[in-house]
Amino acid sequence: MKVSRLLSSVFVLLALALGSLATSACTSATDSSASGTSGGSSSGSGGGY
Repeated sequence: MKVSRLLSSVFVLLALALGSLATSACTSATDSSASGTSGGSSSGSGGGY
């Protein structure tokens, strides 16, 4: 009984950890693409000047 509860809690923690990792990975990828886009636009405006 206690072992099954322990295993289930471990699986829940693993699922939460994987979910947070996936979310942070998506966020970092979005941030890098956004910064790359803003960097390109800023360098373009700099070239215009």
